[in-house]
Amino acid sequence: MIHLQVYNILKKTILLLIGLFSLQYHSQNFIFKADENIESSSFDNNIKKLNKEILQVYKSNDKIKFYDNIFRLYILDGDYEKGLYYLNEIKNDPQNANLDYKEVVGLAFELYALSQLDSEKIPYQTKYENIFNKKINSVSERSKIYLGRFFTNSEADLKENMLKIIKNDIKDNTISLSDGIKLCRYYTSYIIAKDTHKTAHSLIKKIDEQQFDINDSIIIKTKKGNEIALRVIKYKKGEKQTPTILNFSIYNRGAFNHIEKLGAMRDYTVVYAYSRGVYLSHDQVSPFEFEIEDVNEVIDWIIKQPWNNGKVGMIGGSYDGFSQWAAVKNLHPALKTIIPTASVGFGVDFPIFNNCFSPYMLRWLSYAGKVTNYNLFSDERKWMSLYNSYYKSGVAFNKLDSIYGETNPIFQNWLKHPSFDEFWKSKMPNKKDFANINIPILTLTGYYDADQRGAMYYYNQHYKYNKNADHYLLIGPYGHAGVVSGINGNYQGYAIDSVAKIDIEDISYQWFDYVLKGKKKPELLKNKVNFQPMGSNEWISTSDIHEIGDQKLKLYLNKTSLQQVKPNLDFIRQRVDFLDRKDTLQTLEEEHILGDAINAYDLKNSLVFESSAFDEPISVAGSFTGELKAAINKKDMDITMSVYEKLPTGQYLKLSHEYFGRASYAKDNTKRQLLKPGTIENIPIHNTFFTSRKIEKGSKLVIVLGIRKNPDAQINYGTGKDVSIETIADAKEPLDIKWYNDSYVEVSILKK
Repeated sequence: MIHLQVYNILKKTILLLIGLFSLQYHSQNFIFKADENIESSSFDNNIKKLNKEILQVYKSNDKIKFYDNIFRLYILDGDYEKGLYYLNEIKNDPQNANLDYKEVVGLAFELYALSQLDSEKIPYQTKYENIFNKKINSVSERSKIYLGRFFTNSEADLKENMLKIIKNDIKDNTISLSDGIKLCRYYTSYIIAKDTHKTAHSLIKKIDEQQFDINDSIIIKTKKGNEIALRVIKYKKGEKQTPTILNFSIYNRGAFNHIEKLGAMRDYTVVYAYSRGVYLSHDQVSPFEFEIEDVNEVIDWIIKQPWNNGKVGMIGGSYDGFSQWAAVKNLHPALKTIIPTASVGFGVDFPIFNNCFSPYMLRWLSYAGKVTNYNLFSDERKWMSLYNSYYKSGVAFNKLDSIYGETNPIFQNWLKHPSFDEFWKSKMPNKKDFANINIPILTLTGYYDADQRGAMYYYNQHYKYNKNADHYLLIGPYGHAGVVSGINGNYQGYAIDSVAKIDIEDISYQWFDYVLKGKKKPELLKNKVNFQPMGSNEWISTSDIHEIGDQKLKLYLNKTSLQQVKPNLDFIRQRVDFLDRKDTLQTLEEEHILGDAINAYDLKNSLVFESSAFDEPISVAGSFTGELKAAINKKDMDITMSVYEKLPTGQYLKLSHEYFGRASYAKDNTKRQLLKPGTIENIPIHNTFFTSRKIEKGSKLVIVLGIRKNPDAQINYGTGKDVSIETIADAKEPLDIKWYNDSYVEVSILKK
């Protein structure tokens, strides 16, 4: 699965500016007339009345979330001084003390409030410009690179978000407190965007032009006549010739953001290049197809420019991590290092993982086009409706695009390759290529990163075929968005250890300084493998990922228990009715990894196995792998597995991203081997997610083992036919499974 770099950067911005927090509100409702004419005076009067009513009752135990909401509500109420007071409380909170952009947090709101408080009788635009310039003259050079981050919300997007709430969340002219706050937040941002953003964008552009040389409309022609569009940014106060940092992406972000500007200020020329068909290119958009050719074409162009010193490094996450590995398939002499982050493994973890497709692939294809469609991608109701329609109707998976509206040739082509065949392999380095990759590499990923298995595929293949690979790995308790776009102190309800709160951007540029400028290696990278055991508040470094532990913790799945002693042979029975379609999808949001219960999503069509409590702490590191022994009445099944620590408090901590895989490909992902009905089969469990955790004394391990049957899955009915063409008509009798108790999972125990 790809959780996209651009989307996640945008999502972080929204969380800071107009973000929607998962708040616990009192179940209180308000009268609000559902007027869809947002620009009318009656709508303005009604929403300001609603805003006043919310201000009278709104409370929250979470201080920062309270401040983040209340300052906007006061601004909408016209109490600009109180609005500024609470905005400053956010800036002054200790957790924001080290933010580079602390002094410009909430700048759009601050400037608007100050302009409303200014009584000078001059045209509003002039007044706003004066206040803007006065503020900017007082902030640091470094803070200025973040200005654009606080003026990203367009009137059209904000209006669309408000209309969604009006259409979907207001019933009988009644709105809940939580939805009312969302609506008021959007409307506050809408007013500010409407009155100030055009002027602000013009002023920010002038500041950028003072700091940087920017060329954002370059098109280069490839040897075959194709077009690649790119943008270039260079710091005016920097050296004339510098190394170049290249990010090659399929996502059209628009103007340079703070990450590229920060790189330029560190005395690198930064190039952001796009896949064919994206931005200014007139070619057809073809994801994953041509990066092995086109990245090197861009590098050829870079080294001919007067500002390049002959050295190029690459950076980027998710799809942009894939681009880096595609580039080194035919390694360019000028490419000196890459930092692939949460890298998609094409055919390894997206659009297919362990030989299972998912509906998400179509959602992603709708997102990655000439213009990156953020609004469509984030329309949760639309995608839930599509997934549920597919699920409830029981049509073949290859009809998913038709339900969406039209046949998608890329989607259909991908479905023709359920095995890990040459179609996928040809877009990535092979055995010979990996053997010839001798440049330093830094791979970044996380225990909860959906693309961890892609990142680890490249890492493992590189060391498999190049024993002297200069390849570093940094992995910790991070999700996809965190490792790509910036790490927060709390991930899905779990407060990560303080030492895990690292600055990915800073480490990346320290690495570039090390490789491209001969400076010191990042302090955190003490050895080739660097990981953070959750709960230990320390980093561990070792030279070889296969030498992390000196022994294995092996646990047998004995009916409902996990036990270390092999039991007498027996089995537990499970039945899954593929005709039952009551369990529709309710949300696309990820569930918390720490909570009072196991995620309901994981429990569907599943069995739970629990160990005894550990009588002393035990530190595990690696992937929970193993072998399942099962007999079924069909020819195939798709298996899921999640691993939890049940804490002494009774809470459940999910230890990594969940695993799923097709049983018929478990022994060889390049060749399908159907199961024999009624026969006990050995099904290896591998290509699972790496994690590390110091298991507490008194904790238990919990394995949730199940069958993949839900709206967000390609459903395997077990006939042995191509799963993409199976329908609910193939369900017939339920899947009947005997899980034998000599099945086991195992994981490495850290050396003491």
